[in-house]
Amino acid sequence: MNKDVVYIEPEDDITDILVNIKGAKNKIIALVPPKKAGVLHSAVNFKLIAKTAAKNGKTVVLITSDESLLRLANNVKMPTAKSLQSKPKLPEIDDAEEFGENDDEEEQDEEEKTEEEPEEEAEENPEDEEPEESEKKPAKKAALAAGAKKKSDIDMEIDDADKDEEAEDDKKKSKKKKIHIPNFKKFRWPILIGVVLIAGIIALSYWMNNIAPAAKIIVKVKTTAANFNETVSFVTDQTKSNPEKGIFYAEQKSVTKQATDDFEATGEVDKGTKATGSITIRVKSPIAIKAGATSAVFSVPAGTVFTNAAGKKYISSTAASITVDSDDINLLTCHRISAGTESCDLKTDADVSKTVQLVAEATGESYNFAASKTGWSFPIEPITVDPEKGASDITGGTSKIVKVVSTEDVDKAALGISNDIDNEAREELSRQFSSDYILITSSFATESSKITTSPAANEEVTDGVKPKIIKENKYVIYAVNKTEIDTYIRTVVASKIGDDTQIVYSSGVAMNADEENKAFFESFKNDNGNMVAKLKSTSKTGPRITEDMVKEKSLGEKVGRVQSNLRSIKGVLDARVDTSYFFVTTVPEDENKVEIKITVDD
Repeated sequence: MNKDVVYIEPEDDITDILVNIKGAKNKIIALVPPKKAGVLHSAVNFKLIAKTAAKNGKTVVLITSDESLLRLANNVKMPTAKSLQSKPKLPEIDDAEEFGENDDEEEQDEEEKTEEEPEEEAEENPEDEEPEESEKKPAKKAALAAGAKKKSDIDMEIDDADKDEEAEDDKKKSKKKKIHIPNFKKFRWPILIGVVLIAGIIALSYWMNNIAPAAKIIVKVKTTAANFNETVSFVTDQTKSNPEKGIFYAEQKSVTKQATDDFEATGEVDKGTKATGSITIRVKSPIAIKAGATSAVFSVPAGTVFTNAAGKKYISSTAASITVDSDDINLLTCHRISAGTESCDLKTDADVSKTVQLVAEATGESYNFAASKTGWSFPIEPITVDPEKGASDITGGTSKIVKVVSTEDVDKAALGISNDIDNEAREELSRQFSSDYILITSSFATESSKITTSPAANEEVTDGVKPKIIKENKYVIYAVNKTEIDTYIRTVVASKIGDDTQIVYSSGVAMNADEENKAFFESFKNDNGNMVAKLKSTSKTGPRITEDMVKEKSLGEKVGRVQSNLRSIKGVLDARVDTSYFFVTTVPEDENKVEIKITVDD
């Protein structure tokens, strides 16, 4: 049967296609789109093509293998074929409308849309031949009216191949065995689960054999305990320490603590005024002068104590001096008393006196004293109280008894607060050192102490106010790093063993938190910077069981064999191997996965 072939150019729009359908001479129209036919990627355009074909009594067969175009053609019940020589494929229609039926009733108000989809190159049949000149795209002519094409009229070949060839092809197809293609979607989940299980088994196997295996080997040995007691010294310069010789660097910590408390003042002081007056003194015979001298000077220094007949003492407030000239000396009585010194009498009318100001040594009315010429004494020769003038009235002394802070009050108050701040300071200093240190507890001392009171000692206390005492002490304490102590004890103990089969298992110094510390210092002395003390501890020695030895007998061996080998060593009380998981029965060969712990009996 003849057909028209319409080739769609890339630049054609839907109007061009519809005009070609209307102007086709034959009822069968083969519509061949190009590789890129954007105009056909629209459901609306397919409906327009179907409607136009139906109105003009034409049947349009879409020649393409593009899945997207095939779906759009199927939606409008349009026959399709992969090539011009292929038999058209009719859409599966169950009680569906015929090709193009009822399209007249559809409204086409929506705008034309172009759906961009992946483009696929149409399959080409190597037997395709170039169509004849008469089958090429005809000129655009007016469409001729024709009756609608029924579905039963579509089942025909597009090209002019003879009916024998068609029959032969049908016969060949009928002879072919129907091949059943399984639905792999049904096996998707089982396959996926199987892959996951296999991967999990592989991962589990790798983990069990390479990651999980680990072991902890605990060896308990029998040791002998011995007391350690050595005198050691300390230095405050770290560069001078020598732990192996018992010279430790003593690290010092200090803290200043202050305590305040109220106390009762019991002291009393007379805050009255002091009596004042004057006294006349004179030089008495004989006097000692230099041989041939024309004068002599006699002095009374300030602060000279004069005592009256009542035993009250008065102090000279200024210095006084008396000059004796030659006119006052009786030269006829002079005689030599030593080399260059003569003893001479004074003339009876000589004016050799001086007035001195006096102040009572204390306050009080009891120092007021009437003028007197006798009963006075003072320790300077040859000066005496002038018997004719004596002392004037001494007056002005008054009494005013007030309460003051006495030194006894201060000492008593200081004792009451010293113990409290001492204990606080000791605890605070201990906290300043980490667990890596051992305190020299007997080195705790008060480096300096300062006590002040308000009011100060011997000052008046206001009525109704309690005096306060403030005590400020600076405390110090020393400590030594555990590593240095451990080194020294092990060195000393090892030197006394004298046997290579024995080693020091414990110095008594707790190097870990789970160990009990048995090392301590006592009898600390600090003599001007020369510090010494007694270091005491309990050391333990036993058979030489080292980590290297345990590794050599354990790595790569069965757990039972390892335990048996280790228990057979002399001095080993017990040996146990703990593995990471129940399925681990062999000690790993990687020493990084093996923990070795050697313990000693208590």
